[in-house]
Amino acid sequence: MRMSFLAPILQPVHAYDLVLPLLTGSVKHERGEAAAFVYCDGAGRLRGMRQVRSSLRDAVDLSLRQIVKDAIDCDAELVVMAHNHPSGESWPSRADRDATRRIATALHAIGIRLHDHLIVAGRQQWSFRAEGLL
Repeated sequence: MRMSFLAPILQPVHAYDLVLPLLTGSVKHERGEAAAFVYCDGAGRLRGMRQVRSSLRDAVDLSLRQIVKDAIDCDAELVVMAHNHPSGESWPSRADRDATRRIATALHAIGIRLHDHLIVAGRQQWSFRAEGLL
Protein backbone atom coordinates (compact mmCIF):
# COMPACT_ATOMS: atom_id res chain seq x y z
CA MET A 1 0.00 0.00 0.00
CA ARG A 2 3.03 2.31 0.00
CA MET A 3 2.87 5.12 -2.54
CA SER A 4 5.20 7.74 -3.97
CA PHE A 5 5.65 11.34 -2.84
CA LEU A 6 2.97 13.94 -3.42
CA ALA A 7 2.96 17.60 -2.40
CA PRO A 8 2.27 18.11 1.31
CA ILE A 9 -1.35 18.52 2.40
CA LEU A 10 -1.42 21.92 4.08
CA GLN A 11 -4.98 23.11 3.50
CA PRO A 12 -8.34 21.42 2.86
CA VAL A 13 -8.17 22.29 -0.84
CA HIS A 14 -4.97 20.26 -1.17
CA ALA A 15 -6.64 17.30 0.50
CA TYR A 16 -9.60 17.67 -1.85
CA ASP A 17 -7.29 17.72 -4.88
CA LEU A 18 -5.64 14.53 -3.65
CA VAL A 19 -8.80 12.48 -3.10
CA LEU A 20 -10.93 13.92 -5.91
CA PRO A 21 -9.43 11.58 -8.53
CA LEU A 22 -10.48 8.65 -6.34
CA LEU A 23 -14.08 9.85 -6.43
CA THR A 24 -14.33 10.86 -10.09
CA GLY A 25 -15.56 8.93 -13.06
CA SER A 26 -17.65 5.90 -12.28
CA VAL A 27 -17.29 6.15 -8.49
CA LYS A 28 -18.51 9.75 -8.32
CA HIS A 29 -21.62 8.83 -10.28
CA GLU A 30 -22.37 5.44 -8.71
CA ARG A 31 -25.80 4.78 -7.28
CA GLY A 32 -24.22 3.76 -4.00
CA GLU A 33 -21.80 5.65 -1.81
CA ALA A 34 -18.05 5.19 -2.12
CA ALA A 35 -15.30 6.29 0.24
CA ALA A 36 -11.58 6.94 -0.13
CA PHE A 37 -8.95 7.03 2.60
CA VAL A 38 -5.58 8.66 2.03
CA TYR A 39 -2.82 7.92 4.54
CA CYS A 40 0.05 10.42 4.85
CA ASP A 41 3.13 11.03 6.95
CA GLY A 42 3.40 14.14 9.14
CA ALA A 43 4.63 16.24 6.21
CA GLY A 44 1.58 15.30 4.11
CA ARG A 45 3.44 12.88 1.84
CA LEU A 46 1.30 10.03 0.59
CA ARG A 47 1.93 6.68 2.28
CA GLY A 48 -1.07 4.73 1.01
CA MET A 49 -4.74 4.79 0.13
CA ARG A 50 -7.84 2.63 0.11
CA GLN A 51 -11.14 2.91 -1.73
CA VAL A 52 -14.35 1.37 -0.36
CA ARG A 53 -17.49 0.97 -2.46
CA SER A 54 -20.99 0.26 -1.23
CA SER A 55 -24.11 -1.06 -2.87
CA LEU A 56 -26.15 1.10 -0.47
CA ARG A 57 -27.41 4.45 -1.74
CA ASP A 58 -26.93 6.34 1.51
CA ALA A 59 -24.17 4.61 3.48
CA VAL A 60 -20.72 3.08 3.25
CA ASP A 61 -19.89 0.11 5.43
CA LEU A 62 -16.80 1.49 7.16
CA SER A 63 -14.75 -0.88 9.26
CA LEU A 64 -13.12 1.27 11.93
CA ARG A 65 -10.71 -1.57 12.59
CA GLN A 66 -9.61 -1.61 8.91
CA ILE A 67 -9.15 2.17 8.81
CA VAL A 68 -6.93 2.05 11.91
CA LYS A 69 -5.04 -1.02 10.64
CA ASP A 70 -4.36 0.66 7.29
CA ALA A 71 -3.11 3.79 9.05
CA ILE A 72 -0.74 1.72 11.20
CA ASP A 73 0.42 -0.40 8.25
CA CYS A 74 1.23 2.78 6.30
CA ASP A 75 2.97 4.36 9.29
CA ALA A 76 0.60 7.29 8.76
CA GLU A 77 0.50 10.38 10.93
CA LEU A 78 -2.56 11.87 9.27
CA VAL A 79 -5.55 10.59 7.33
CA VAL A 80 -7.80 12.30 4.82
CA MET A 81 -11.10 10.59 4.12
CA ALA A 82 -13.73 11.41 1.54
CA HIS A 83 -16.97 9.95 0.32
CA ASN A 84 -19.59 10.76 -2.26
CA HIS A 85 -23.27 11.56 -1.81
CA PRO A 86 -25.11 10.18 -4.84
CA SER A 87 -28.12 12.28 -3.80
CA GLY A 88 -26.27 15.39 -4.99
CA GLU A 89 -26.46 17.06 -1.55
CA SER A 90 -23.04 17.71 -0.03
CA TRP A 91 -24.27 18.67 3.45
CA PRO A 92 -23.15 16.03 6.01
CA SER A 93 -25.77 13.80 7.58
CA ARG A 94 -25.91 12.95 11.28
CA ALA A 95 -24.35 9.58 10.36
CA ASP A 96 -21.50 11.40 8.54
CA ARG A 97 -20.83 13.54 11.62
CA ASP A 98 -20.99 10.56 13.97
CA ALA A 99 -18.68 8.45 11.78
CA THR A 100 -16.20 11.32 11.53
CA ARG A 101 -16.17 11.71 15.31
CA ARG A 102 -15.66 7.94 15.85
CA ILE A 103 -12.87 7.73 13.29
CA ALA A 104 -11.12 10.87 14.59
CA THR A 105 -11.30 9.57 18.17
CA ALA A 106 -9.97 6.11 17.26
CA LEU A 107 -7.10 7.55 15.23
CA HIS A 108 -6.28 10.13 17.90
CA ALA A 109 -5.99 7.34 20.49
CA ILE A 110 -3.03 5.93 18.54
CA GLY A 111 -1.42 9.28 17.73
CA ILE A 112 -2.81 9.76 14.22
CA ARG A 113 -4.77 12.84 13.15
CA LEU A 114 -7.84 12.82 10.94
CA HIS A 115 -6.86 15.81 8.81
CA ASP A 116 -10.12 16.15 6.90
CA HIS A 117 -13.32 14.42 5.86
CA LEU A 118 -14.58 15.57 2.49
CA ILE A 119 -18.02 14.99 1.03
CA VAL A 120 -18.32 15.13 -2.75
CA ALA A 121 -21.73 15.52 -4.39
CA GLY A 122 -21.62 16.20 -8.10
CA ARG A 123 -19.66 19.44 -8.44
CA GLN A 124 -20.14 20.38 -4.79
CA GLN A 125 -17.82 19.48 -1.95
CA TRP A 126 -17.98 19.93 1.81
CA SER A 127 -14.93 19.89 4.12
CA PHE A 128 -15.17 19.14 7.84
CA ARG A 129 -11.87 20.98 8.35
CA ALA A 130 -12.90 24.07 6.36
CA GLU A 131 -16.13 24.21 8.37
CA GLY A 132 -14.18 24.05 11.65
CA LEU A 133 -15.40 20.60 12.65
CA LEU A 134 -11.92 19.01 12.71
